[in-house]
Amino acid sequence: MQLDPRSITVMTALMAAVLGAVLLGVRRNYPPTIRGLLLWALAPMTCALAAGVYSLQGLLPEIAVAQTGNALLLAGCGLFYFGSQRFFGQRVTWRLWGAVALLSLAVLTWFLVWPDYRVRMVVFTGTMTACVLAHARLILRDGRGFAARLIGATLLLQALVLVARGAATFWVDGTQSSRFAMTTVQTAYIASYCFSVLLLSVGVLLMASERVREEFELLATRDALTGALTRRAVLQAGGEEFDRWRRYGQPLSLLLLDIDHFKLVNDRHGHQAGDRVLAGAVAVMREQLRATDRLGRYGGEEFVILLPSTDAEAAHASAERVRAALATHVPEPGIPPCTASLGVACAQAGDVSVDALLARADAALYRAKANGRDRVE
Repeated sequence: MQLDPRSITVMTALMAAVLGAVLLGVRRNYPPTIRGLLLWALAPMTCALAAGVYSLQGLLPEIAVAQTGNALLLAGCGLFYFGSQRFFGQRVTWRLWGAVALLSLAVLTWFLVWPDYRVRMVVFTGTMTACVLAHARLILRDGRGFAARLIGATLLLQALVLVARGAATFWVDGTQSSRFAMTTVQTAYIASYCFSVLLLSVGVLLMASERVREEFELLATRDALTGALTRRAVLQAGGEEFDRWRRYGQPLSLLLLDIDHFKLVNDRHGHQAGDRVLAGAVAVMREQLRATDRLGRYGGEEFVILLPSTDAEAAHASAERVRAALATHVPEPGIPPCTASLGVACAQAGDVSVDALLARADAALYRAKANGRDRVE
């Protein structure tokens, strides 16, 4: 507690500037789908400017130092929040928080002209708390993973410190107090702010990195054309479901589906039309499946559908729903309709892997095609 608040403020400015520069630099290495990085990079830089302005107290007129620093600090807090809104695809509430900040600055100006440091502290910490809590609500509602928990905890702690500082001002401050007063409360307040800027900057960088990892995982497990799982991903999921069936005895079924006469579609209408047929077929199939079912592209025009906790009768009914939906679906103009043949298989005693189900489903699919197509066997 013997630390000099002015020195802490200067150190905060330097550290926040460096963190902002790092965020600005790594931003170029992230895909454009990761939004909000520019605002997140500008946030600590703006906070650094605020700390730098505050450190000029005594060298410039107090009203210029106080209001410029306050405006920059409010802007920095808002930029962190706006960056998160962009990141989660939310509408950025510039106007609302801009109006709140202007109103707050107007009140602060009044109590600078007719000085009362305590009222200024209450107004400023109250405005900051409102923004910080709104940010915390967004992160805790829409975020997930370690980074979101880190940011959410930091924001809640920051809000707690702000409330405590605003409440304590009537006991530790006077009407003419200074922001660099050597008091335990003020030193702790400034130090906690420094620490929160550090954690927020690290947190948003981690959250962006987690999003990039999720996108790479999505690319690795999703078929680029249809959005269904890739062959490798669906077979891996099949292995996991098979192990679960073997441990717990819950029924497991599998469908193997083939688009009928797909070669003729490509020959008559072109490969682009064929691609749109496949993508449309996947969209139709998804509408007939449960959230727990897994749809994957097995190869070409063949698809695998995993049906966990589904017995033979329910699996046959599910296959019929998929078949009927494809048969009755009316595609967009210029795209030919399609039907499908399906083979159904269920896990049974003696199966040693999901390959056994695939083999039986493949045999059933062959019978469906041999018996006239557009049917379930």
